[in-house]
Amino acid sequence: MNSTSLATTVVEPLSIGAPEPAIGTTTPPSLDARPVIDRIGAGAPRRAATPGADASAAPMPGWRARVAVVAAGMCAFFTMYVTQGLLPTLQGVFHASVAELSLTITFTTLAVALAAPFSGSLSDRYGRKPVLLFSLAGLSLTTALAATAGSLHALLAWRLLEGLFIPGVFTATVAYIGEEWPARAVPAVTALYISGSVAGGFLGRFIAGMVTAHWDWQAAFVVLGAINAIFLLLIARGLPPSRRFRPSANLRASLAGLRPHVRNPKLLGTYAIGFGILFSQVCTFTYVSFHLAAAPYRLDLRQLSLLFTVYLVGMLVTPLAGRLAWRFGQRRVFVAAMAMSSTGMLLTLLPTLPDIVLGLTMSSAGVFVAQAMATSQVPVLARQARSSAVGLYVMCYYLGGSIGAFAPSLVWEQAGWAGCVAVVLVMQGLIALAAWTVWRPEAGDAGRSATVQAPGGL
Repeated sequence: MNSTSLATTVVEPLSIGAPEPAIGTTTPPSLDARPVIDRIGAGAPRRAATPGADASAAPMPGWRARVAVVAAGMCAFFTMYVTQGLLPTLQGVFHASVAELSLTITFTTLAVALAAPFSGSLSDRYGRKPVLLFSLAGLSLTTALAATAGSLHALLAWRLLEGLFIPGVFTATVAYIGEEWPARAVPAVTALYISGSVAGGFLGRFIAGMVTAHWDWQAAFVVLGAINAIFLLLIARGLPPSRRFRPSANLRASLAGLRPHVRNPKLLGTYAIGFGILFSQVCTFTYVSFHLAAAPYRLDLRQLSLLFTVYLVGMLVTPLAGRLAWRFGQRRVFVAAMAMSSTGMLLTLLPTLPDIVLGLTMSSAGVFVAQAMATSQVPVLARQARSSAVGLYVMCYYLGGSIGAFAPSLVWEQAGWAGCVAVVLVMQGLIALAAWTVWRPEAGDAGRSATVQAPGGL
């Protein structure tokens, strides 16, 4: 998800007669452009272009910097959805409705959506590491202070502030990767970042659930704030100062690149697809917590926290997604991923808990694959200012998450879990149709090349 200036153009050989290529890639008879995510962990690219000097000739930062990248990925997603597993507990604490409690997720993701385009511009102007450390400090402080909330309204205010700091973490980190590592190493380091973000998304929910089960929800926020503060120190020591960063002339120049993207129909369609991806995922895991906390399952807080282990499937399917797209084409893989996710959602309607867990695993796997496909399309479809294009995608993506947490509450009140499943199925059907239509290759798309961008995890 990121409004960063991470750019790596890659064109690699592919056998003649290969399936449909990624949109906007050059396709002479024996060449095709691999999708972005496919190159994670792969060998050196044939051709690379990075901002400033040739990054492929640059010495690589050491292992401490790689550890710092993983830590940054974890921090960005530790607290974003931390209340998902706590909603049944918070309902008893604040005596609030499901719709009101869902705002603890909506406020955070909405703040992320609104701040994402500007955080990239701040990073372009003031530097990667300074923006990263400032954002982490703000995130650590607001997370810990959320424990002081004496009412739901106060908690919502702190959650909103948390969301404002989160985009600075992942935009600065991904931009730093693209500038400071040689081009041949960018995919592998980006994979570390994505793995860290997936692990952070799981661990934030898991730790919060376990700490709340032993103490209370306030302790969970204090612990997560402390973990973020520790990681802040680790990143400050482990991440070397930027060597290749060149500041933009001013913030106005950085923001000017946003205008062309809202006039690009294919980009607008891809932004809508990103909206639908996170809408469906957040809707699923927000309301399944209420579903499984109620009769006949009555899962306690520890058991609900363990439910989020299905998120770890994202660490496995992300590299696989690229290989599948290289072989079958991104449109086909996206539609297949949505079909798998929808099948998983249908399985959650079965009455047995193992079937529900299997369904959630399938649904998550499909969403992660779909996200990989959508993310890699954005820099390909943007003819200029690709960093800004990704920033707008991140905005729409998290806007989908904020609405996916709140809007289905009306359906939940009337139709329960089955109604929420129906909402997700409709959304996934719509974005599958949109991807098949919007990402259709055209003659005018030839000649553009893909830019490596990694918005992060879910």
